[in-house]
Parts: sequence; C-alpha cells; structure tokens
Amino acid sequence: RPNESEEGINQPWHWITIPIMGLTMGEIFYLKELAEDCSEDNTYEFMFVAPALPITGAVGSPINPLAIK
Repeated sequence: RPNESEEGINQPWHWITIPIMGLTMGEIFYLKELAEDCSEDNTYEFMFVAPALPITGAVGSPINPLAIK
C-alpha cells in the first residue's frame, strides 16, 4: 500500500495522493474562453501548465494555469 496506513483505516484520497505521494491534480477549471479560442483558429493542441506552490504537507495550493498554443 503506497500510503502505508493500517488496514481498515479510511483515509480521504486527497490526503494521501497530494502530500505523501506528491501527486498534483486540478479540478473545476473554467475552460469556456479556451474552447472559444480553439474554435476560432481551429487549433486544439496546446500545452497546459498549472504549477502548484511547493508547500510541504499541503493538500491545496493556488495556481496560475496557462494554456500555451
């Protein structure tokens, strides 16, 4: 078990994957403007970056997401 918790102990997914495993994730992005821009120039390929602040043990961080075409 990657989180090394004892059997039978319920742990929320975020508490394990973010601070212990180092996984970063994002959710609830506002993509309407990106979709409109992609539709205008018919280019749907881009690099999406959204680095989180490196806060040890944190379970959340503000980000500044960018879609680079």
